[in-house]
Amino acid sequence: MSTISAPLRRWPSQQPLLFLALAAAAWFVVYQMLLPTSEALVTTLPVDPDSRRGGALQFFFYDTPKVLLLLTGIVFVILIVGHVFNAVL
Repeated sequence: MSTISAPLRRWPSQQPLLFLALAAAAWFVVYQMLLPTSEALVTTLPVDPDSRRGGALQFFFYDTPKVLLLLTGIVFVILIVGHVFNAVL
């Protein structure tokens, strides 16, 4: 197991731009799934989705992960760009 995990741990630092592209694609897919997922979560609860409570829950289930994804994305991009510039300099 350690022989497989060692190359996987080094892969982002060996090919940071490819890793950034794949991570951005995964981030975009997760971001696009937020609205349908939040709507599906609210419909599974014993709450009317068209009520104020249902709207508030849908807002919470949509916006909380969205903010976390945006913060994670910004930090990730800054770290990768810093890594690329440090490797070039």
